[in-house]
Amino acid sequence: MSKRNIVANWDVIDEDFINDFINVPDGLPILLMNILDEFDEDIELKRFNIYKIRPEFEEFDKYEISITSNLLKEGKFSEAEEFQIDYALEFLEKYPQFSSMVKGVESADHNDIKIALSSIKEAFLGDLDYF
Repeated sequence: MSKRNIVANWDVIDEDFINDFINVPDGLPILLMNILDEFDEDIELKRFNIYKIRPEFEEFDKYEISITSNLLKEGKFSEAEEFQIDYALEFLEKYPQFSSMVKGVESADHNDIKIALSSIKEAFLGDLDYF
């Protein structure tokens, strides 16, 4: 199991931040979308609406879902979680204008990981059309 959690920085998130984020021409990491969902529960719908204008964005977003789903189906739960964390951190390196939404990465206790893993399993082993 992963021993890391991404820690959100709620102070920098506003509507402009979210609008800039959902318009990025790249796959949006699910862990970062989850952070923004706490601020704006319609963020997934907003990203989905962008698919109408830029259909290639949907393919970008499917990459993480596909990799994570395959890892989970193979029983590689820890690897799936680590992949998602690394994917989010790599995104923030590529797009530093959004790095302020994360305070950092901290160690997580075992119960937090079990809760997160259950959420990931539910999201990906169910309907793969997550967005």
